[in-house]
Amino acid sequence: MLTYKIDGKTKTEAVGWASEGIKPSEAFELHCKLKENRKKGFGPRTIAEMRAEGDEERSEREAEQRRQARLNISFKDYFEQYYLPEVELANRPETVDKTKIQVNIWIDPVVEGLPMREIGLEYLKRIRANLNRKKRSPRTIQYVFITFNAIWNMAREDGFVEGESPAKKRSFRKTMPKVDNRRERFLTRGEEDKLLEELSRRSQQLHDMALLSIECGLRRGEMFALTWDCVDFDSDTLHLRRTKSDKSRWVPVTQRAKSMLQERAPGNTGEFVFKDRFGRQLVALSNSFDKAVNRIGLNDGVTDRKMRVVFHSLRHSYASNFLKAGGSLYALSKLMGHGSINVTERYGHLANDDLVAAVKQMEASRTAEKTGGKVVPLHKAQGSSE
Repeated sequence: MLTYKIDGKTKTEAVGWASEGIKPSEAFELHCKLKENRKKGFGPRTIAEMRAEGDEERSEREAEQRRQARLNISFKDYFEQYYLPEVELANRPETVDKTKIQVNIWIDPVVEGLPMREIGLEYLKRIRANLNRKKRSPRTIQYVFITFNAIWNMAREDGFVEGESPAKKRSFRKTMPKVDNRRERFLTRGEEDKLLEELSRRSQQLHDMALLSIECGLRRGEMFALTWDCVDFDSDTLHLRRTKSDKSRWVPVTQRAKSMLQERAPGNTGEFVFKDRFGRQLVALSNSFDKAVNRIGLNDGVTDRKMRVVFHSLRHSYASNFLKAGGSLYALSKLMGHGSINVTERYGHLANDDLVAAVKQMEASRTAEKTGGKVVPLHKAQGSSE
């Protein structure tokens, strides 16, 4: 025990027990040290202050150890411990699976065990070289680095790394392969009818899904998630709640699509409109679609993958039919659920006939002004019998 005066008060503190190894000489040295600190006005003056200072130093030391551990975390560890749980909460299972593949197959084998903060351009170039060696498409390469950037950005927000992702450096982005995966093929009315007829012989459900995509422009995933409570027969609309952009939208239903849905409609609501053979939500399309396409020869002689007919081509056919009927790009953007009008502008060439007609009308108007003649309005000139 040590007894001393401090701030005008007598204070007694326990040094420790002899059984704990505290010797009288050590207690005396401690007493002298505290006495000297009180006299100088610097350092701990009591055993309690000394212990508190020790706790503070220990806390600072432990905090520094945690900071170093965060700075030394590997890409894979951060992905599994922090990023993946967030992705699983916010995304569909197929998106999660693709993210795992991008990390486990392409990114981690190159940067395995390396602290994230030490990942530089040389590692990203090796990842890209591996993708090229395996002849992966430009779009796949792009997705791998989109995932890398997303993980890096979240790690930066969490304090695990500093600075911008190395994949965003201008020198790296300039050497990335250019991507143009836009499907350009759409079906004529005759091709639509032949395909639907062939599909009906193979699978009525697949026929109905194809019809809904042609008539309403739905994506495959939007049809998988469609439930009967989203179908409004009174207003002839579909309420799409689960979309690619995660923004719900209303889509008008044509009479042809409405008749098909009414034939499918069960007596109860809440169930999926299209189901697998166990009555559960669909997760993939039957390969009967590709077989039907091949059977009627829609892809015969087609070598450009952008011109091959796939299920998504039906959505493009919807866009084509809408624009050729006089619809605007802005309205089409809303109907198809595009995040930006820039995406919709890929269909602008489908409205070229209207543009040509409009220019010819402008030219005729100029000629009439010079000659004093009369210009027939465009809408009358294009088929009115009046």
